[in-house]
Amino acid sequence: MGTEGPITIAVDAMGGYHAPDEVVGAVADASLRNDGDRPVFFALVGDEIALTEALFELKHNSERIQLHHAPTVVGMSERPQRAIEDRPDSSILQACRLVKTDEADAVITAGNPGVAVLASLRQFELISGVQRAALASVYPTPRVRGETDDPFSLILDVGASLRADADHLMTFALMGAAYARIVSRNKNPKVALLSNSRESTVGPPEVVGAYERLSRHETLNFYGNIEGHEIPRGLADVVVCEGFAGDIAIKILEGLSEAAFDLARSAYHSKVAWRMGLKLLSGGLKQLKQLTDFEEYGGAPLLGVDEVVILCHPRSGRKAIGNALKLAIKNVRAQLPEAISEDLGKYA
Repeated sequence: MGTEGPITIAVDAMGGYHAPDEVVGAVADASLRNDGDRPVFFALVGDEIALTEALFELKHNSERIQLHHAPTVVGMSERPQRAIEDRPDSSILQACRLVKTDEADAVITAGNPGVAVLASLRQFELISGVQRAALASVYPTPRVRGETDDPFSLILDVGASLRADADHLMTFALMGAAYARIVSRNKNPKVALLSNSRESTVGPPEVVGAYERLSRHETLNFYGNIEGHEIPRGLADVVVCEGFAGDIAIKILEGLSEAAFDLARSAYHSKVAWRMGLKLLSGGLKQLKQLTDFEEYGGAPLLGVDEVVILCHPRSGRKAIGNALKLAIKNVRAQLPEAISEDLGKYA
């Protein structure tokens, strides 16, 4: 992945509940934007007839969009290993192969997350020093951080794998801190370990062992343990956990805003006094919705592999895919895998 020349983003156009129309729409929009010194091209992978029909209805720059035919699609409920074996010509696998063969610089999909992770791990190499990749997701907090006043904290792993030992958690911490420095431009990110207690000796053996390693690290800004209820407060810039706990945590965070709006809607129809109060709070509620809406941040990077991989929420629409494209372009420009590898060598 060089620092000069055009950038190509491979997009699984058939992945997600709103594919291909919403995915194609986002790529069409992106093809019309000015991307500065390094022009950006898009490789739409999927059923060529469906993609052609979708593009025909949209304003787009045909010179920046290439179509790559993929005859099959992996369903959202399919088992990853079986799906990869049965559908080697699927859109997600072909999108990954474009990156593997240097025809593209990054891959984006809103398709089956398990298949996307397994396909990436089979097609790409792990960065030196990384034993297990981690899927990183962001969530909004009351605090801002870094040079850009970023309101988001990072949590990883959120589902690339279910379990992790102390060494894996240590690597997740280093990768998460590197990502915060590189992408969020947060020079000294505060890293915390998710546990069921603030006490360093309480919790599963892998968490206790990771705490011991992290607390001894000379360059990492280690905050210590945090508990689940402390995640939304933004006490840490990077929260580290195993994939099973992380997946549950991020889905709870996604549901918090939806629950808040459901309660507000119910209250609005209950009493006049509550209705008046909610009108006064409407600006704050809109801001909360904007912050907690997954469409605002687009997708989650798979950290630890030597290519840029962005996984989008399966419910992603045009806006979310568009933001994921921007994130992928930003990560390619920053040479994210190389930068993380360099950081790991420097701070490991």
